Amino acid sequence: MKRAVIVGANNVSIEVARMLADKYEVRIVDSNEDACNKAYKTLKSAAMVYKGDPSDENVLNEVGVDRAELFLALSEDDKLNFDACRVAKGRGVPLIIARVNNRDMEDSFRELGVAIVNVESLVSDNIKSLVLSDVVRVLTVDQSTNLAFAIVRIGENSPMVNRQIGYLVENYDITIPYVITAGGVIKPGNDYIIESGIELVIVGTLSNVERFINEVSTE
Repeated sequence: MKRAVIVGANNVSIEVARMLADKYEVRIVDSNEDACNKAYKTLKSAAMVYKGDPSDENVLNEVGVDRAELFLALSEDDKLNFDACRVAKGRGVPLIIARVNNRDMEDSFRELGVAIVNVESLVSDNIKSLVLSDVVRVLTVDQSTNLAFAIVRIGENSPMVNRQIGYLVENYDITIPYVITAGGVIKPGNDYIIESGIELVIVGTLSNVERFINEVSTE
């Protein structure tokens, strides 16, 4: 099973861990013992919880960051999130997402190559129904830029099957930086052929992402 590492044992992290548990081996790391105990008692077997400094490379090595395919820095401390993301980047994690509380820090995260999301939207009632659907596993929106981030499943009967990535990029005006397959996360070229069963990481304006989502499941 694919591995996801989450920094921060807070309410947002717990909800995200629940959503990911059916697809990922989830590991949460936090330096606060009480927060770790709460996450452990709440999630039980849905996630492994580690106590330690998430910005410490040795701690993240113990958590198993080198085998992670998804890294989410969801603590309320921007500096901690940034330092943890920098370690994950250095360990070659292909998909890194960070919660940024202070907008002055956003450029630093972008320069590091980290996706910035409004994580709170993940646990809203509207988004939760999409996350649990057959097509969209994650959808979140940065309200300041109106950019949306989504992980979209491609079903067997999807009209996107056998299309090239370049076709989607051109026709929907979206970016597809990663494709998640059974074998791992890859960076696709424009000539990459879409197959059923894969997941596409989509970034674009909210209207364009919503249009793609509405059409991806049309038979």
